[in-house]
Amino acid sequence: MEKTNWIEKIKEAVRVAMNKGLDIKKNSGNFPYTIAIGNQIYIYIFKGGISISTSKGYIRIDHSITEREQLEIQALQLSIKEYNEDMAISEFEEFISDKKEKITNINDLDNEDD
Repeated sequence: MEKTNWIEKIKEAVRVAMNKGLDIKKNSGNFPYTIAIGNQIYIYIFKGGISISTSKGYIRIDHSITEREQLEIQALQLSIKEYNEDMAISEFEEFISDKKEKITNINDLDNEDD
């Protein structure tokens, strides 16, 4: 039986969430690592296992995290941090551009009074 690479599956889930533009949150410390994807999926990574909780179920997987996997998780956490920063900048710039659009079209308000 082939062993499931849970860290790779978690990384893929985060990539999919990023591609969909979903809200992704993470804790700022070490174990347990926590990743929340939207309000749908919660992943908790402990030294001795992984817990995945969804709106329809929950599973606890016994899995000893190796040093390499711990580094991969830390890199994933950094990717999530950078993703959230990029999303914040994008949303901020979109807000500003919408505001500029309304300001540049303020002359249209005179037309509405007619």
